Amino acid sequence: MKSMIRNASVAAAALLIGLAATAVARADDKPTLAFVVNGASDFWKAAEAGVKKAQGELPDYNLELKYPEQSSVAIQQRLMDDLVTAGVKGIMVSAVDPKTSTDGLNKIASETALFTTDSDAPQTKRVAYIGSSNVDAGKQAAEIAKKAMPNGGKCLGFVGLLGADNAKERIQGMKDGLAGSKIELVDVRGDDIDQARAKKNVEDALVA
Repeated sequence: MKSMIRNASVAAAALLIGLAATAVARADDKPTLAFVVNGASDFWKAAEAGVKKAQGELPDYNLELKYPEQSSVAIQQRLMDDLVTAGVKGIMVSAVDPKTSTDGLNKIASETALFTTDSDAPQTKRVAYIGSSNVDAGKQAAEIAKKAMPNGGKCLGFVGLLGADNAKERIQGMKDGLAGSKIELVDVRGDDIDQARAKKNVEDALVA
């Protein structure tokens, strides 16, 4: 998890610098580059730090990190549409649900430079994906589990969005990493990026 959070910070700084390279500055106005995340979560605090760091390195640009009101495809799309209308020169996004967002993301890509991170949308016209391998992240989690449970046992997986490709890939990586061990991944529970629900998921698991 620490590695994933650190990667979020590094990706934020690196990608915003990359976006800056695609933006054309005007003498009378600073171009704006935006990072749109997939929901309100402490996970993105590291990305905020990355944006802040990048802002210090890019004084000729305005850098913004935007949270959608809810983790919803429609709300995230509306937020990006509003940013394009406001004239942003580039957007980096962690797509809530890439498979159902292709048309909307392609619309954004036709209007500004679009990059993805954390949750990729490879079927779209985004410029590039910058981020870690989600499958490898799952395998890393499996290795941690095997060290913590040398005698085997049952475990649960907790993710933000059950339907998101990045969550599916991480879970698949964990299953692959646990193959042949005495550890069984018995269930995966999502919280829709709701901290209260995430806490309840863990509490319910502990008393089950």
